[in-house]
Amino acid sequence: MDAELDNELRQDFLVEAGELLQRLDEQLVGLEAAPGDGELLNAVFRAFHTVKGGAGFLALEPMVLLCHHAEDLLNEARNGKLVLGAVQMDALLQALDLLNGMMVAVGAAAPLQTPPPALLAALLPQARPVAAAAPAPPVVAASSSIDDSEFEALLE
Repeated sequence: MDAELDNELRQDFLVEAGELLQRLDEQLVGLEAAPGDGELLNAVFRAFHTVKGGAGFLALEPMVLLCHHAEDLLNEARNGKLVLGAVQMDALLQALDLLNGMMVAVGAAAPLQTPPPALLAALLPQARPVAAAAPAPPVVAASSSIDDSEFEALLE
């Protein structure tokens, strides 16, 4: 892909995903007050899903990974398998904060860092605590991809 087209696609993504994330902030606050609201759950799920799709198209793997974990958690809530509690809502709000930071990095053409393992674990439908002394996650360039063994290591 030529650099001009790549830059144009990134700018479009930044605008569209930025608007979604701005609405997502309000939606998460509403979902915190009404965790059983099916319409709101669907809207929040769609926002993470749409951002994930755009990030995937641009090969922004750390963003894809974070959105995918949020989607999985929200899908469990949508399917009635869990009710979002304070721990899950905190994790979703942290994910939103991290996504906003990633958007700034994408806008500056800076590399994205892999989401913290503790946050990814908190986004699991049955979250397990992660040891506080976990090593710092590796830095992954925005345009690079990781292989299966690296992905598995990140999940651990």
